[in-house]
Amino acid sequence: MTYDIAILGGQVVDGTGAAPVRADVAISGDRIARVAAPGELEGQATRTIDATGKLVTPGFIDIHTHLDAQVMWDPVVSSPCWHGITSVVMGNCGLSLAPASAEKLEFLVKTLESVEDIPADAILAGSRFSGGSFGDYLDVLDGLPLGINLATLVGHVAVRYEVMGERSMERTPATESEIEQMCALVDAGIRDGAFGFSTSRSLLHTTPDERHVPGTFAETEELLALGKVLERHGRGVYGSVPAVELGDAELHRKEIAWMREVSIATGRPFTFAVVQNRENPGLYREILDQVAEANRAGARLHPQTEVRSIGVVVGLANITPFDQSLAWLTLKELTLDERLAALRDPERRSLLVREGNEASGEAQLSLIHHLRLEDGNARYDFSPEQSLWAMAQERGVTPADLFIDMELESQGNAWFIFPFANFELDVVGEMLARPEMLLGLADSGAHVGQICDTSFSTFFLRYWVHEQGLFSVGDGIRKLTSEPAGFFGIEDRGVLREGMYADLNVFALDALRVGLPEFTHDLPAGAGRFIQKATGFDYTLVNGEVFMEKGEHAGGLAGRLLRAS
Repeated sequence: MTYDIAILGGQVVDGTGAAPVRADVAISGDRIARVAAPGELEGQATRTIDATGKLVTPGFIDIHTHLDAQVMWDPVVSSPCWHGITSVVMGNCGLSLAPASAEKLEFLVKTLESVEDIPADAILAGSRFSGGSFGDYLDVLDGLPLGINLATLVGHVAVRYEVMGERSMERTPATESEIEQMCALVDAGIRDGAFGFSTSRSLLHTTPDERHVPGTFAETEELLALGKVLERHGRGVYGSVPAVELGDAELHRKEIAWMREVSIATGRPFTFAVVQNRENPGLYREILDQVAEANRAGARLHPQTEVRSIGVVVGLANITPFDQSLAWLTLKELTLDERLAALRDPERRSLLVREGNEASGEAQLSLIHHLRLEDGNARYDFSPEQSLWAMAQERGVTPADLFIDMELESQGNAWFIFPFANFELDVVGEMLARPEMLLGLADSGAHVGQICDTSFSTFFLRYWVHEQGLFSVGDGIRKLTSEPAGFFGIEDRGVLREGMYADLNVFALDALRVGLPEFTHDLPAGAGRFIQKATGFDYTLVNGEVFMEKGEHAGGLAGRLLRAS
């Protein structure tokens, strides 16, 4: 027999939680044709990959992304492409681009910008979707060249705005007729292949004119009716973003209560954000205890959290710690090279130092940490000594002087981070160890000029599996593969066995490294964003074709739109 690709001599981690086993893997077309003991593959392969000393795993799944627009102009889908991701879930936080009549699409685009920091000009310039039903949007995705696989959810924001218009952002309840119309739109989306429905309850998610996004104040009657649509289809995940950033225990109890009620009534699984926040650092424990109690009562609540601190990346190219001052704000009108020139100018520097130090202090700067490289790996395990304030005190200089010196020495590539959530890694580990917790909240494609967490899979494997041993290799790979695939109903993926789609990674665990963020201007209309690469992934295959090889696109664009069935 002749195979298209044979991956020989690797340690196969099949995604079920089982320990690595040395085996050869043969691929024919887009499927895994054979998994055999070393040397027992019969036949030849057109291409052979030597995986000696490497792990061979299913491709990873990123369940919380906002790549809904980016996939229309970025076939390789960066930054996930550099981190072993072979499938993503879009349409989170209630923010899908459809359904949307042509005259209402611009509102959704501008709301994406307002909530998720995705420049509207870039979306409008790069999008190939001009409005229509959810099925019309999926048809557009279906015709794209794609490096990875796409699954998507129907968003409450789009559905409610399509039906209710301006009333969708008011606190007045939807009428019975409006709920019926919303249910019809969600029903059509599920029939067309959506993997579920998402909503936002976050009080920080606002429209450009600072109103709360449609659905924020929807009553349980409406939320239950939308869940009943999923129940009728017998499939689909219900996603929600509660007001995680406020630290309000009573508000969280109410959010858990309605999700519990709807999940029990519909039998559908829920996923929602849980993080440690600064306003109430211990609230996460209460929330997770409420989740466990709800699940004992018959609910199916599975929260998700980021695998490290969630923080704003701070540097000369985007946001500085001193932007409260006019002198620093004026730098935003300049290119990076012009900003560096301004820092070198003695008179300009003197003004920047004076105003920067006057506009900041210990309380703020002690929370901003240097994002350093150690053995080629970006470290997110911060200590107080690595804050901008502490480093300046140690060196006997002012914080603004230190920041300027570091930016000049690095040619504008010194980065700091303000961890506003999940700021204690021990707490993150505690949350990740809960059996109901999913890996998520990477927000790939979103907050492009502020946050850069799409490298979550590489960090998880490097830090929590390799360095900390919180998970075995088998369980760590399961968390990235079969667990999300099973939860979302992504069929024939997430497990490495014969007959499954050949979405695969080949890498050595101890070779994985997360690079520093890089700020680029490669979005449509010249808009800027952060990207973050990794090293250590030898190969990523998607649907049987080599997609990435040693961090570079290998030419394959075999990704597909996935439709739930």
